[in-house]
Amino acid sequence: MEDEKDAICWQDEGVNPFHETPTLIKAAHEREHKHGIEYYLDKIKEWEYCYCVNCRQMRFSAELEATENGIRCAICKSYSLEAPGWVVCPYHKDSLVKCVRAGKGIVKLKHEAECKDHCHFRVNKGT
Repeated sequence: MEDEKDAICWQDEGVNPFHETPTLIKAAHEREHKHGIEYYLDKIKEWEYCYCVNCRQMRFSAELEATENGIRCAICKSYSLEAPGWVVCPYHKDSLVKCVRAGKGIVKLKHEAECKDHCHFRVNKGT
């Protein structure tokens, strides 16, 4: 009788005790995490630029490639990229900027903040 109850449970798309992970959860997880090239092309447009950990340089959208596996650097072919993020840059204290490293190099000192990355990618040549 208990076997019949279990059979009814997973026939109604419940948890099957013979699978490592429930089939429905696994299928939903795969749908969530599978993205096509179009998704990654849109991400490249959204980012505009990013930081390649392997090259240790800023890469603009023209230097990025969308593949089935994600976004990679067109120069070194690495997928180790850091997405940009909006931060208050020590060099532009009055506004938010889209930082290549999402502010990972910013360190708070006693009275001010300093960027250890010294990227200066948005600093005017005259300053």
